[in-house]
Amino acid sequence: MIIEIGIFLGGIILLVGGAWALVRGGTQVAAVLGVPTVVVGLTVVAFGTSAPELFVSLVGALRGNAGLVLGNVVGSNIANLGLILAVAAILRPMVVEKRLIRWSGEVPMMLVATAGMMWLVKDGELSRTDSLLLVIGFGLFMTLVLKSGRSMSDTSELSAAAPPGRRLRQALRGIGLVVLGIAGLAGGGQLIVTSALDLALRLGVSETLIGLTLVAVGTSLPELATTVMAAVQKENDLALGNIIGSNLFNTLAVAGPVGLIHPLAAESGLTVQLWSMGGITLVVTLLLVLGRGRFGRTRGIFVLIGYLGIMTFWVTGN
Repeated sequence: MIIEIGIFLGGIILLVGGAWALVRGGTQVAAVLGVPTVVVGLTVVAFGTSAPELFVSLVGALRGNAGLVLGNVVGSNIANLGLILAVAAILRPMVVEKRLIRWSGEVPMMLVATAGMMWLVKDGELSRTDSLLLVIGFGLFMTLVLKSGRSMSDTSELSAAAPPGRRLRQALRGIGLVVLGIAGLAGGGQLIVTSALDLALRLGVSETLIGLTLVAVGTSLPELATTVMAAVQKENDLALGNIIGSNLFNTLAVAGPVGLIHPLAAESGLTVQLWSMGGITLVVTLLLVLGRGRFGRTRGIFVLIGYLGIMTFWVTGN
């Protein structure tokens, strides 16, 4: 078992390093192209921190481990809200822009996407048709983000003032980091899936439980690092935007494409976990809306206790 744990930790290190390189490289390329920073946050950063879930899920789907895939997506979404958002709020209370909680903002979009996935999987399977609907939903989300980005005048100083030679070097460095990040994510995803399945066999538990706990928390480490750092630096919109964007990516851009490649059959116990995901998403949404964008330490502690309760119930129940 020590060997499996060592391989799992090695995979986590590769995932975190790969995600960091992907975010850093993508941000540099975006700066050269003059893409608005808010669009970078909702796309490059959110995708970069969600890339571990995507690569782990792809590897799991190709190997026919559907329970691990759906468990990873559901568990990561719950960890993002119940663990990462809660810890960030406890460290530094958040006050976010009102646009995030409006009916057309990212928070309501997250709630709708979560409810949509729950409805699609209620028959016990995420079919290719269901997955296509999720991919279409992701396309609509990206269209709204890019449309709002084009309406902004925020452009990069680098793209406007830097000489062409410097811009070219910056772009090449960014592309190199993106390639390195993808390689790290692919390798880390393979190591995590292999070691997680071995651990499940040794411990006598289901693939879904491993996906909901070890794999979900492990692949959420990039979100944790990014969100905590943003909270400490008082970048509230970045902190919350990263979590909301990551949950949207997990639901629409991870489960959707993976389900197109290989339809995903849900284990019987996943129904409880899906309702847990829907419940914590609804609670966080209501707390943000009723608090008019404020998410302080008391709310963070309340959500964290709820998350710990969910995890305890899952582990003892299995």
